[in-house]
Amino acid sequence: MKVKSNSQEHIWTGITGDREVLAERTKDLPTSPGVYVFYDQAGEVLYVGKGANLRSRVRSYFGPNLSTKTEALMEKVGGLETIIVDSEAEALILECNLIKKHRPRYNILLRDDKNYPYLRIDLEEEWPRVNVVRRMNQDGARYFGPFTKSGSLRETLSLLRRIFPYRTCSDAYLSQASRPCLDYQIGRCLGPCTGDLDRDTYMETIDGVIKFLEGRHKDVRDTLSARMQQCAENLDFEGAARIRDRISALDDVTQKQKIVLSDMKDRDILGLARSGKLSFVALLPVREGKIMGKEGFVLTGTELDEDCEIISAFVSQYYPNASFIPKEVVVPVSLPDAREISEYTGLKIRVPKRGVLKDLVSMANDNARAMMQAYVPRYERETQETVKALRDLADALELPEAPRRIECYDISNTSGKEAVASMVLLLDGKPDKSSYRRFRMKTDGKPDDYGMIQEVLWRRFRRGIQERDAIEKEGKMSRRQSKFAIFPDLIIVDGGKGQVSAGKQVLDELELDIPIAGLAERNEEIFLLHRSEPVILPRDSGALFLLIRIRDEAHRFALSYHRDLRDRKSIGTELSQIPGLGPQKSKELLKVFGSVDAVKSASYEDLLKVKGIGPKLASSILEYFDTHR
Repeated sequence: MKVKSNSQEHIWTGITGDREVLAERTKDLPTSPGVYVFYDQAGEVLYVGKGANLRSRVRSYFGPNLSTKTEALMEKVGGLETIIVDSEAEALILECNLIKKHRPRYNILLRDDKNYPYLRIDLEEEWPRVNVVRRMNQDGARYFGPFTKSGSLRETLSLLRRIFPYRTCSDAYLSQASRPCLDYQIGRCLGPCTGDLDRDTYMETIDGVIKFLEGRHKDVRDTLSARMQQCAENLDFEGAARIRDRISALDDVTQKQKIVLSDMKDRDILGLARSGKLSFVALLPVREGKIMGKEGFVLTGTELDEDCEIISAFVSQYYPNASFIPKEVVVPVSLPDAREISEYTGLKIRVPKRGVLKDLVSMANDNARAMMQAYVPRYERETQETVKALRDLADALELPEAPRRIECYDISNTSGKEAVASMVLLLDGKPDKSSYRRFRMKTDGKPDDYGMIQEVLWRRFRRGIQERDAIEKEGKMSRRQSKFAIFPDLIIVDGGKGQVSAGKQVLDELELDIPIAGLAERNEEIFLLHRSEPVILPRDSGALFLLIRIRDEAHRFALSYHRDLRDRKSIGTELSQIPGLGPQKSKELLKVFGSVDAVKSASYEDLLKVKGIGPKLASSILEYFDTHR
């Protein structure tokens, strides 16, 4: 089979079987560069690795004297896939992509990297803003971050507002503004809502914001100083005073920053500290020779890895998605794959032996240790509490062992209409959002919680059985496509004994022996089929907290999908009736105005400001709503 990655075609082959079979088959692997993926019997990805010589690298896993971590991995392996690529650098790219996609249990993982906030500036907007987002997209916008501390993000936003008068209002508010807001009156916004502002003038401010976030403070100060001088020459002393105050705010920031490198280069300094399964990387960004702050990151699954492997994993996973990549990264240890990483990311990897850079690495190591000392006690306490909660839950529900994988189901509908179901997952007591699933009910038209619970469980587990059969029959091809093949240790449904009984009927029909319980919202009672009375857990019980958490998450996920379908139907019955107005332009209207009611109230001039809405279509929209009031 062939797959594409980075516009290149690679050969993807697979092997299934026990350890002895796999060891024998590895003799036939090619000696080309490539990536290998180990699976367990259920098709879950256990480990992703790369090698300059696939045959040699993979065969080393079947030899003697394996490390403890590798031996634990190989005891679970039930399948292997290999991907042949053209170079070691391309293998690194593919390895990083697969690790990010599957987050395998035995790989070093940059923890929660997708949840760190970024600052986003969309330069394609007429009047760009600075927005806080949780994910970077390939949409042409500029991103800055990630910010691993909410305090540093708030401080950055506060500084930006003191120095740069950009708008903070929403697109919907701006399109409907009838007069300038208070920010304009006090000089905190240039006032695109006035209609008198030139976009080039506004974009000069946004350019300053971007330079500030890139750490080019000197450029920002020079621009502001020139603008202040121009205002003074034009006798605009009030405008000059406002710019003077912004320069003062900028100086407050830069004076706190110490010049540590006279070459004025942009570089990142990395430090490392380790504790058990966790490793901590401190990143000191140096811009124009000054340390701009500190960011901290946690990596998991590192207890049996060398320092160089941990730093290599961090650099490989962090920088491909970083909003700013410096020319140089200074690391505490030599990296065996530094050449491939440099080719992949464009970074120069440097390991200092003496001098200022060596001192900065020591400083970064100190910061990593400080982060570790603050983080580890809290992490261990939370881990112990979660383990205890899962054990208490097993005791309360009479389970043979603590449930590692808990799935919860909820139904949402309005009198049976737009009925949906959600499936959410707790894995080791924590939400696994990548495994959340939602279902649009086929039994639509009347409220029937029991029937809908049966439908969603039937569809989920019937699909899972089919995927398991396909894995057993076809091997590796079905592994990468399966979504439901892994079954839970415990099923929770939102409701009482009736919902539990309905769910149990489905499991019996499918011949599945999976424990199922119901959590009733009114008194937080737990219902089991084999007990006449509900299980009542103490209000301060960690086990009850886990159940409430997953039940509320399932309710939120189902309700959001139900509302989305309901809103789509509302939009479809209103805006879709307008001649010439398709789905994309309807979305643009709602993006600008926020609701159908706001579109109804919009003026002809307001409609023309929306992307894709011309004079003819604007007239059609007005005419439609005039005749349908």
